[in-house]
Amino acid sequence: MAKREKPVTLRDIADSLGLSVNTISCALKDRNSIAPETIRRIKRKAEELGYIPNSIASSMRTGITKTIAIILGDIVNAYFAIMIKELERIIREKDYTTIILVTEENAELENKAIQTAISKNVDGIILFPTCRTETGINLIRKSDTPFILIGRHLRDSKMDFIVSDDINGGYIATKFLLDHGHKKILLFAGPDFVSSAFERKQGYIKAMEEAGVNDTDKLIISCNIMVNEDLNQIVSDVLQTRRDFDAIFTYSDIIAFRIIRIARQLHVKLPSIVGYDNIQSKIDYGFDIPSVNIHKTLMAEQAVARLFNRIHHRKTADEYYNKIVPVDLSLNHGC
Repeated sequence: MAKREKPVTLRDIADSLGLSVNTISCALKDRNSIAPETIRRIKRKAEELGYIPNSIASSMRTGITKTIAIILGDIVNAYFAIMIKELERIIREKDYTTIILVTEENAELENKAIQTAISKNVDGIILFPTCRTETGINLIRKSDTPFILIGRHLRDSKMDFIVSDDINGGYIATKFLLDHGHKKILLFAGPDFVSSAFERKQGYIKAMEEAGVNDTDKLIISCNIMVNEDLNQIVSDVLQTRRDFDAIFTYSDIIAFRIIRIARQLHVKLPSIVGYDNIQSKIDYGFDIPSVNIHKTLMAEQAVARLFNRIHHRKTADEYYNKIVPVDLSLNHGC
């Protein structure tokens, strides 16, 4: 194996220009004590030599790594991909870098991801929680690492979180189908321990009961929120064996898209279907269905703003940020 070349150091730049290491360091930080022309000359030489600042050494001196960990459930889900892109862009604009860790909606992997983030001394954590356990949250709290939950929340409100108005989202999606004459609306729901799934189901039940449909238990299909073979089997079974519904509302667009795909494979005609997340606002999947629109950019901006407030201006223990962002229904030319 070839020996790796030693990285260029401040001393190398200083020796090549006949200046002190301190002058080089100050110039690369754009300090006012260094003449502009000298700063330009030093930066040109640093680029010529291929100098890259040693972030580890810097973090050891300052205790600041300028990194944020984003911990999420499912990288395949386009909703998470969109949110990562928005979050990373906003964080990058603040001259910070991101570490992406995936939990696959598994509590054990979530704990390991949190441990990894803490071990890397990140300055903050943005967590899309699995909601299965608070073990990971307790780890973050013990480490005194600033954090915020996004997309979901836990029963303990004594922490920062930002979520969409999932109860109203479930309500307006179901009301839309009811207003179009549908009464037997199937809900493909996520597990109740996931706050967003539980609250979207609450909104669905509220709209159905207002319309005089009280026996919703038989219309609610519990499924995994990740797109996998278990979900495929549930969808296939429903489409091939049930005829007691005239519309479908799904926990997420990804589930709705999978239902459409499987229906096409089975040559089953689908009734009206409404999704959630409005992925089509950012990615064209070719499925023009109504979907509850989560204001993803706004949520990302507010989550990062709050996290950086925590990082730079530590708040007292009783000041928590519990933000619920309004939603609306995007028709996407579907019905």
